[in-house]
Amino acid sequence: MKSRRIAYLMAWLCALVFLLLYRQWLAWVVLIALLTLPLFSLLVSLPAMLSAKLDISAPETLEMHSRCRIGLVCRGVLPVPYWKCRLRVVRPLTGECFDLKSWDFLPTEHCGELQCNAQRSRVYDYLGLFGLPLKPCRELRVLVRPQSIPIPEERIQTPQLVCLWKPKPGGFAENHELRLYRPGDSIRHIHWKLSAKSGKLIYREPMIPQPGKILVRLVLGGSAEELDRTLGRFLWLGEYLLNRSILFEVRCLSGQGMDTFPVNSLRDLDTALDAMLRLPMAPADARLPKAEPAVWQFDLGGEPDET
Repeated sequence: MKSRRIAYLMAWLCALVFLLLYRQWLAWVVLIALLTLPLFSLLVSLPAMLSAKLDISAPETLEMHSRCRIGLVCRGVLPVPYWKCRLRVVRPLTGECFDLKSWDFLPTEHCGELQCNAQRSRVYDYLGLFGLPLKPCRELRVLVRPQSIPIPEERIQTPQLVCLWKPKPGGFAENHELRLYRPGDSIRHIHWKLSAKSGKLIYREPMIPQPGKILVRLVLGGSAEELDRTLGRFLWLGEYLLNRSILFEVRCLSGQGMDTFPVNSLRDLDTALDAMLRLPMAPADARLPKAEPAVWQFDLGGEPDET
């Protein structure tokens, strides 16, 4: 509002010069009117200024490289005078901070959560000479989701859904395991022919398939570009497995330790990805632990071909 204040000061100086040269009642009226005009504008504008409230809005999720502005609206009981503010945008995942004007686009060149706050917001009287701070508005959080990046097919070996068997309590099953009879076992499952040949009671224990554990592990670390690639490959791999009806667990190493996310559907995949976008970066020396007991395991991040 410097321009309006300078314009008012120039008008006041002109009225003073006019008074010195003319020295008539009209010059006094002009000078007094200019002196009282700011006070009158403030009194008229004050109810609207005090009731004004800033509202901030944006989509909850965005794709990388999408163009989006924060919606800023100042509302009040009376017509709102001129107002202005600046936006402070923080990306906690990488620690970056941005100062944006109200018409600037959000920084979506990298994935991660964006925390948006209105800073230095003020509302002015109708002449634009006096300003008051606007009531603080809520913090806005926007998730910038990565783009899916395919993994070379030679690196993917589709895991086997079933490789383990476990006893089925009661009833029958197509598959059985032979073992010695134990007290308490049902006599209906005794294999009488083998028992007669061996001289010992042989028990046919019903067995049912048990899905093996399938793990996808990753580290939230490296540069912003490396992080985009790691999460983009995770998104592609998750869709690849789910499209083949393969359920899995995600182990994510971040600044707050190891987090686990079960993924049984595309919705679970989105939930896990959004949760990881809110996590802090892992330390520079963070490394995944040794291989865990699992039927199939795929590690993202930290390998030479991923850097």
